[in-house]
Amino acid sequence: MKNLYRFITVGIALMMVASLGLVITAQEEDTPGPGEGGAVIRGNERGSANLGSLIPIRCSGVDCSDVNGVMWPSLIALDPATQSYSTDLEGAGQLATNWEVSEDGTVYTVTMREDAFWTDGEPITAEDVFFGYRAAVNGDEIGLSSSYTLAPQNLISAEIVDDFTISFELEAPDCDALRYISNVVVLPAHAFGYTVDGDDGYDWSQFIDHPFDTEPTVTAGPFNFFRTDPGTAVFLEDNTEWWDPTGEYVIPEGWVYIDIPDQNVLVERFLAQGENDPNFVFEPGPAVFQTLREAAANEGFQYYQSPGRVWHYLALNIADPTNPQNGVDEDGNPIDQGNHPLFGDVLVRQAIQHGINIDEIIAGAQNGDATPMVSSTIPTAFTIHPELERRAFDYDAARALLDEAGWVAEGDPLVDGGDGLRVCRGCAFAEEGTEFVFDLLNPGSSGREDVAVIIQDQLAQIGIQANAQVLDFNTLYADNMGVQTYDAAVAGWRGGLPFDPNQNSFFGAENDIFGSETYGFNFTSYYNERLEEIWDTINRVEGCDEATRIALAHEAQEIMWDEQPYVWLYALDSVYAAAPNVQGFAPFPNLGQWNIDQWIVTE
Repeated sequence: MKNLYRFITVGIALMMVASLGLVITAQEEDTPGPGEGGAVIRGNERGSANLGSLIPIRCSGVDCSDVNGVMWPSLIALDPATQSYSTDLEGAGQLATNWEVSEDGTVYTVTMREDAFWTDGEPITAEDVFFGYRAAVNGDEIGLSSSYTLAPQNLISAEIVDDFTISFELEAPDCDALRYISNVVVLPAHAFGYTVDGDDGYDWSQFIDHPFDTEPTVTAGPFNFFRTDPGTAVFLEDNTEWWDPTGEYVIPEGWVYIDIPDQNVLVERFLAQGENDPNFVFEPGPAVFQTLREAAANEGFQYYQSPGRVWHYLALNIADPTNPQNGVDEDGNPIDQGNHPLFGDVLVRQAIQHGINIDEIIAGAQNGDATPMVSSTIPTAFTIHPELERRAFDYDAARALLDEAGWVAEGDPLVDGGDGLRVCRGCAFAEEGTEFVFDLLNPGSSGREDVAVIIQDQLAQIGIQANAQVLDFNTLYADNMGVQTYDAAVAGWRGGLPFDPNQNSFFGAENDIFGSETYGFNFTSYYNERLEEIWDTINRVEGCDEATRIALAHEAQEIMWDEQPYVWLYALDSVYAAAPNVQGFAPFPNLGQWNIDQWIVTE
């Protein structure tokens, strides 16, 4: 008896299962037919008791995003091999077959396939895309997730050209337009009673508490909704009529999202492989990586590890912390930020990078499960600089730069065999005699409390006293980094896919905004005139020529490698694991279940 059927029978009468259409058939071991390939059971350690909306545009959490990802179509999806957008893409649920860009770069016209349909048999048309767009425009009325907000600088209008063609207009040319368009959720207009002609009188508030919130009956992915047991599991069944399988048809009989709030228990059950235990683990926390690795080495479990898109860094406040200011005035002109007495000097920032042993941090705080970063770009990004090398861990080089910067080892040694505490003797921005002592803040998560302690110990070797302090998340950002009164902090970002080479949000002057409630993400108050030009042009390159954009991205990485607004640390690795009896498991970085419609789970 198949795994999904066994699991569903827990607490559900067999007659109820039969009445809902789950047909149990004998599985042929070599060539399973449609829906005969066993059930994929994915463990969810985050807790699905508060799952969130199964209407994707109203989903604001990771849990409902995971479930919606295998039930709903995408207008434009990611190519797993390149992590970019492609018109030649099968098995990703992508509706677009082509897109054309106007000469001025402001209008994208998307052509859709004509053989895609909803689970009730209705074709998926441009009206369904337009409906999703209009829902986003009316976000306030439908309780819209901020993830789908259509900011004015992105998409400003949409127009149906014909049944299978839709165009989007941008306020200005933007090579990141496909990202915005891919965020337009495709919804079954007919199932919500929407028609384009009746747009002005449509009651958008019906989205709130709509039956699809908890039981969507019209979807268009490889799996259909079956039932939810809040706090226990979400059950989906195979959609053998899916219009975009990677092979000839959807093979797994279902997809189960089982809630196991503790990831250690999740892994224990995964390794036990008892009845109804998970056979697939998606991006677990690093604490269980080694256990999964050992199971792969000794027991035949499948394990995949690669650099992920979460990256950690050491932010150094470059500006005067006693006089925080916004980066630009009302007319957009840069405002002089003053200089941090310690970190305003680029020689000091370079010395600190030399004085930190990233490999030791990864081995200690992250158990070896991270990949060093050279500059501001994650290792798997299509724009990664192939020739830029890490600034070497070198205490002698760090000491020489500190000496050059006027920070002299003069006080008592901070550690045995280390330099004496460094003091300003002719340094650039601190008062004469100032000791090199600062507070190193961190939010105490993802191993970062250990990162701060290791950095503290390493910098002590070169005469710098970093006082590691753990703060809660809100205190760190709102009361310290946000108001820009801090010295330095260990923090992190999660990059999108594809990785956006325009990093204006983190390093642009217009995002240097201080405040406890509203603040920008340029916490370091970094400014570079050439980078401002790059941020302004990298997504406005004529024709969005990829070679030109990559060259600009490489130049940006070189500048930030040299000027060090951050001390570059590492990207956390991501892991996917499957049981020995799961065939077809073939993940790519950041995309662990791209071909899940072809997996075969044997008995």
